[in-house]
Amino acid sequence: MGSLWAGVDVGKTHHHVCVVDDDGTVVVSEKIPNDQQAISGIVGRLGKRRKPIRWAVDLRGGPAALLLAVLFDRGADVRYVSGTVTSRMAEAFHGERKTDAHDAYVIAQTLRMRADLPTLTVAEGVQQQLKLLVSRRLDLVADRVRLTARIQDLLTMISPALEKTLNLRSKGALRLLAQWQTPAGLRRAGEVRILDYLRQHGVRAAKALTAKVLTAARTQTVAVAGEATAAGIVAQMATDLEAVNDRITAIEETIAGIIAEHELGEIVTSLPGIGTTLAAEFLAHAGTLTTYPSAAALAAHAGLAPIARDSGRRQGHQVRPHRYHRGLRRVFSMSSFTALTHCPRSRAYYDKKRAEGKTHRQATAALSRQRLNVLWACIRDKTPYQPKQPRSAEVALCELA
Repeated sequence: MGSLWAGVDVGKTHHHVCVVDDDGTVVVSEKIPNDQQAISGIVGRLGKRRKPIRWAVDLRGGPAALLLAVLFDRGADVRYVSGTVTSRMAEAFHGERKTDAHDAYVIAQTLRMRADLPTLTVAEGVQQQLKLLVSRRLDLVADRVRLTARIQDLLTMISPALEKTLNLRSKGALRLLAQWQTPAGLRRAGEVRILDYLRQHGVRAAKALTAKVLTAARTQTVAVAGEATAAGIVAQMATDLEAVNDRITAIEETIAGIIAEHELGEIVTSLPGIGTTLAAEFLAHAGTLTTYPSAAALAAHAGLAPIARDSGRRQGHQVRPHRYHRGLRRVFSMSSFTALTHCPRSRAYYDKKRAEGKTHRQATAALSRQRLNVLWACIRDKTPYQPKQPRSAEVALCELA
């Protein structure tokens, strides 16, 4: 009876669908709008051929969300062909043209020839929710970094002493800058007025902050060029930064609630160095690990497994991978840095690798891989991490080796 292999080049307003048979002959090549009726129409027409059909797309989300929803609703087998794979596979076919129709044809042929393409499944509601929250939080953190850097730059222009005194991570500093931004303005306001203002806004240690900023303000009596304009910008940006901080706090509270109810939340956060935020990132990227048959597969996806670069007489040469999931790599790298301070066993393993002659980056990567194996085993056994208490440092090194 044969099978059909459908490749879809996903677009914002339109998709191009190319279907080939077992011989690689094009059966259908059609451009369809990105709406439910059109997508359901072509899926229904292909279903009438009464042949097994497998689909492949070059995007996991975004413009492909509706297409995937329709395919999953129909119980379709959907695989993922990355843009890099599509670009490399295109070199195997004649011509150098780059069109949507040709890309869809390459995706379909790749699907027909390769059985190792990752399968896409309906994302769990919780996982999809975590993806959105994690993505939004990262956007807000980037805004916070940008605003903080800009305020520091402007404050350095207005008054270097004031910039050194204020910690922009504190609510009190932002509340103060929303009202007064220059040394002259602070001196005119005076201690009593500043202190009352800060206390009205619930600022902790208001008296100490008031004393610090007034001391800094008294060290500068001249006004710099453009001070008034810069002060107005600082006031606006301080208010914006405070609002961004409030949004980040709200999202983190929501994430913490979701992780507390997640089936793997307690297990993932039990590993030293992984808090609710990193746990959310891990679960958003890896899900429940159903798509990874082994810890080695997860390590390869996270870029923690070296790849071979052998040629001729040069054998056993391994290098760092260039293509991997940056989000997963970030989770294990950040958690490893934290664990070096708060987890004696992780620190002992890191020191052991440094004693073997490894660089800091190599030792940290080795620690991340070791921690990945531990987390994989905990998830596999559905058991939170429970550190043993070694009798000595030598025993700890032996157990981690």
